[in-house]
Amino acid sequence: MTFLTGVAIGGLVSGMISDKFGRKRTLLISVFAQIVFGTVISFNPWFELFLVIRFFLGFVSVSVVFSAFVLCMELVGGKWRTISGVSYLFPVPLGYITVAGIAYVVREWRILQLTVTLPAITLLAAIWVIPESPRWLLAMRKQDRLMEVLKRAAASNKLPIPNDPEKILAKAPPQEKGNEGVGVATLFKTAQIRKISLILYVVWFALYMVYYGLVLNLSSIGDDIYLNTAISGFVEIPAIAISMLLLLKSGRKWPLCIVTASSGVFCLLVIAVPADAPSWVVVTLAMAAKFAISCSNAILPIFTAELFPTVVRNLGVGSSNVAAGIALMIVPYLWNLVYIVSKLFEIST
Repeated sequence: MTFLTGVAIGGLVSGMISDKFGRKRTLLISVFAQIVFGTVISFNPWFELFLVIRFFLGFVSVSVVFSAFVLCMELVGGKWRTISGVSYLFPVPLGYITVAGIAYVVREWRILQLTVTLPAITLLAAIWVIPESPRWLLAMRKQDRLMEVLKRAAASNKLPIPNDPEKILAKAPPQEKGNEGVGVATLFKTAQIRKISLILYVVWFALYMVYYGLVLNLSSIGDDIYLNTAISGFVEIPAIAISMLLLLKSGRKWPLCIVTASSGVFCLLVIAVPADAPSWVVVTLAMAAKFAISCSNAILPIFTAELFPTVVRNLGVGSSNVAAGIALMIVPYLWNLVYIVSKLFEIST
């Protein structure tokens, strides 16, 4: 619960930090903090401190996810924004599969925590590899740094670059010039942005409720949680690939609606399965639901990032994560509904 609370708060706060201080800086600081907290918690002997560290782990982990995602989206243009944004999600199912395998071998949680934390040290090399977002630099009017990034990109792609940076700045839309007065209130400032924000919060809440409801309930839908987790990861890989094709060919809104509704249908079908049915029936329907909601999970971040302007893009994505974080905090308690419903039936009879 403390980890999920950190995720909910961290999405919003890290979004504001990233929009103010840059995507790359926020990403690298968050990765470093994640390594430190992940290592310290492995040696921590006190339960109270364990809860505090778990909160900060959730805080910085979501900061890593969203800062890197927005940076991927802002480093490229055209159709490559879609390809880059969706491709960013491919390591997620690979992570499920890898962690399932490691956890099967390493059963002691402290060693497992160190095993999945320490390899992240290699990610700090990104300081020399990944540039700052040129769109963020343009919006913040950091002309000198912007030109450095563009020159490196032009040299890498063997393309010419204009020598007059003022012409580039002049082409920026008015809303992307500076960040004066930008904050959470900006997401509700006009009727249009307010409508976008509120609708996205509802969609993120619903999507995460289903997605993590399935992920965190894998032990209840089959005999082997390690195998189910690995299967869940394998299912998500083609789902992400298909999502990329849908985004490139069919837009955003309707594919999101269709795959999300499909996931709901498969979840409802699970309820209709008789108690004495073979376990593979439930697993198959649950994985079909996971496949569909994984498509939604790939489409929604792209759609969200494109709906918010540059100066509040990370904040918009992060604030949407607050609604998702609330769903995450509720998910572990959904299992109590079985007990509540059974008691209600007992009372009614």
